[in-house]
Amino acid sequence: MDKTGISTVPNRTPKVITSKGKKTAYKISSAERYQTVTAVCCMSATRVFVPPALILPRKRMNPLLYKDAPNGTLPLIRDTHNMNSYFFIDWLKHFVKHAKPPTEDPVLLIADNHTSHCSLPAVLFCRENHITCLTFPPHTSHVLQPLDKCLFAPLKAL
Repeated sequence: MDKTGISTVPNRTPKVITSKGKKTAYKISSAERYQTVTAVCCMSATRVFVPPALILPRKRMNPLLYKDAPNGTLPLIRDTHNMNSYFFIDWLKHFVKHAKPPTEDPVLLIADNHTSHCSLPAVLFCRENHITCLTFPPHTSHVLQPLDKCLFAPLKAL
């Protein structure tokens, strides 16, 4: 399990060819350029994905914001796009719904050492739902986290 910020505006200025064959560039305001959505993703070693959670920096939810998201996406709203312990519990419920950890064979969840992942309610929830949570040592997840290398690196290269 890992999370990353995804810009709502592409890095490059998009160019469009009009009907007359001329190229036109869209103008992007500086306020739009720094809007990010946090995507919380999880995948197994066998390439099975849990649908992502999107943390949208808004005050009210608009269903149009996640209309084209993958089926089963968990939309969350917050004034900022950061993860907190309440959102992590919501994501864990989403994870249990899709992963369905069996009693006799607990699921291993590997996460970074963020404070929201190490809260007492999160640990108790994991214990009750047959999830073994393993966290990386501080300041090492950028090297050890598999999702940073195989999923987020190509995504951010677009």
